[in-house]
Formats: sequence, C-alpha cells, structure tokens
Amino acid sequence: FTLLAWLFIPETATKLHLALASYLWTTSLPTAALAAGVIHFAAVLIIACPCAMGLATPIAIMAGTNVAAKHGVLIRDGHALERSGRVTQVLFDKTGTLTQGKPDLAQLTWILEERDEIKKAQSILACVASGSKHPLSQAVSRSFSKTANQETLSSWIELPGRGIEAERTPDIGTNSEKWRLGSIPWLKAEGIDVASTSEFLEEHSSKGATVIAFARDQQVIALIALRDQLKPGAKAVLQSLSKMGLSVAMVSGDNRQTAEAISAELGIPKSATHAETSPEKKADLIEALQQSGQAVCFVGDGINDAPALEKADLGIAVRAASDIAKESADIILLQSDIQAIPQALTMSRATLRTIKQNLFWAFFYNSIGIPLAALGFLSPLLCAAAMGFSDLVVVGNALRLRFRRF
Repeated sequence: FTLLAWLFIPETATKLHLALASYLWTTSLPTAALAAGVIHFAAVLIIACPCAMGLATPIAIMAGTNVAAKHGVLIRDGHALERSGRVTQVLFDKTGTLTQGKPDLAQLTWILEERDEIKKAQSILACVASGSKHPLSQAVSRSFSKTANQETLSSWIELPGRGIEAERTPDIGTNSEKWRLGSIPWLKAEGIDVASTSEFLEEHSSKGATVIAFARDQQVIALIALRDQLKPGAKAVLQSLSKMGLSVAMVSGDNRQTAEAISAELGIPKSATHAETSPEKKADLIEALQQSGQAVCFVGDGINDAPALEKADLGIAVRAASDIAKESADIILLQSDIQAIPQALTMSRATLRTIKQNLFWAFFYNSIGIPLAALGFLSPLLCAAAMGFSDLVVVGNALRLRFRRF
C-alpha cells in the first residue's frame, strides 16, 4: 500500500507528510515518485519485521525457567508458567506434603486376649503392610519388622484411599481368612462392625493422629493410631501464600476430626479443610472449585494424588513425590520442599508479567513505527536501527529476571 500510494498519488502522500511534519520533525523526501515509493516501502518492510514480537515470549520463558531451575524448581513448559500466573487457590494434600510423610506409631490396641493369637496376628499385620508404599502402611511395617515372621498370603490388593485387602489360608483344607488394614469408614462399608472403635477414634483423632484398623474376616482385632509431624516451616509457607492474595486449603483422607486438628495447627480455617476425601473426590473437589471461578493449584506427593495433579490448573509435586505424581505435575520441586512454593509462584508471576511487558513493547513499537515509516518520517537505515533496538529492549527486559531476588 505504501509503494502504490507514493507511486500513484505522490501529491496526496506528500501533503499528508507535510501536514504531520509540523507536529513531528521535517525530513527530506526523494523528488522522484519511484524513488520515494521504493525507499518508504523498504522502510515499512524493515520496521514491520516482527523480531521483537517473536522473541517476547520465548526469551522470557527461557530466563524464567533458568532462574527457577537455579532455585531447585523444575517448570515443565511455558503453559505451566502461564497457568501459575493465574492461580487463585492453592490446595494442599496433607500426608507427605504438609506433614513429613513418616508417621510414627502412637498407640496400638489389640482386641484379642490370647498372647499367641496376638503374636500371630502381629506377623500377619506386618506382612500385609509391608507390600504397600503408602506412608501409613510403611509406618506399621517399620514398627513390627524386627519381631514379625514371614507369612504367606494367597492374595494381596491395595485400594487407593481405602486400605489393603489380603487373603491367607492357615492350613491345608481350612477356609481362607480375609484380612483388611485401612480406614474405619472403608471397613464399615465392607460390612464390618466398627462400633468398638468409636472411643479410640475420638481420643486420638482429637490429637491429630490418623486412626486405622486391622480386621480379620468381619471382626476388628486391632486399632492403630499413627501420628505424623508437620514439616518445619509449613505454617510459614501457608502464611506467605495468603499474603500473596491466594486462598489456601487442605485436603485429606483422614476423618474430619483428625484433619481439623492438623489444620488448626497450620492456621487453616475449618471451611477450607476437606476431610475423608478419596483420590477421585480430590479431583471432583478441584473441578467444583474451578466451576466456581477459581484457578486451582494442587500440591501433592503420592500415587493417590495423580488424578488431582492432572485435574488442577497447576500441579506441583514435592521432592519426595512418587514417579507417577511427578509425571502428572506441571512443576516439580527438586532441591527444596514446600518452602519453595511461594518462591515458584512468585517467579512464575514475574515471568508472565515480563512476557506481557515484552509483547506490549513489541506491539507498541510496530504500531507507532509502521505509520511513521509509511509516511516518510523514518529512513530504512533508521528503521533497521530501531528494529535492532527493540530486540535489545525485549531481551534485556527478560534478562532482568536473572538478577532479581525471589
């Protein structure tokens, strides 16, 4: 259009140039229409080159991910950066994320009387628990590993968010026994009488302990209270996120009393504490929050957390996370624990802000430069210099991230 205008309506183009020159600056125009058309055409072509626009996003992402990696935060891609900048709600899994994930045996009560029977059941309990990678099962296995004898199980299955179910045949020709280790609501759903567990459950849940039960066939024979310690600095991390304007919540598979006891220590209100939540319900909870307008970041570590990490707008896996949790996450904390979460979100926000600044400069530069070049106020040489300068501005703005303290 510039070439045609200076070739076929040079008088009009010149008048427009002179009318604006009094407000801008004067330049000498070529007298020949062809020369003017070609020169101004070349100037538009040069200054319209979208180098700065093409650099705006990738250079900022490269700088942001590089800085994050130096702080022990692995960000998978630019999409993760973009989503992290929109997060409004951070949802934490409890076990292994807010807690250390290495619970200790606080109390064990056998609902059996004969010592030999207890000893045998103890060996079976250790054998049933030893096959699981869940922190609660591992705590039980550790507690009895030195005294237990190896037992032969005919079947063994782990039900995520519920517990472990196994079968054992005591002797040839006898009926097999079904053993279950897991949550009391699950045992109740399996038709087992759990009335005897209420007092034990009430006592230890109020102290923040997780209570599980061990059952043989349709009878509860042992009650186990496991206490997990909070991670150092967990409360400070939640406070930092709140100061950033983010809503913080906790989700747990424990009963409500236990979950609320832990959340009270962390300063999380009861309304933001979600208890008795299975892996499927975690994903449903995230979907409900998203439908209410929240952009949800989920922080977890276990196999059970994979559906929630996939469903969340942003998934963060902590250092000790399972392989499947890391595979599902958008951000992985490599050298640090949850203390790096506020830092990771701050870096992501800064990177996203830099991308927007770069895009603004690139569009602003083109929207101002192209009309000026078309009207003859910028020579091709000046346009080339301006194009190079715009690239330097975009790159320099992105590299500021490397020198910023997070």
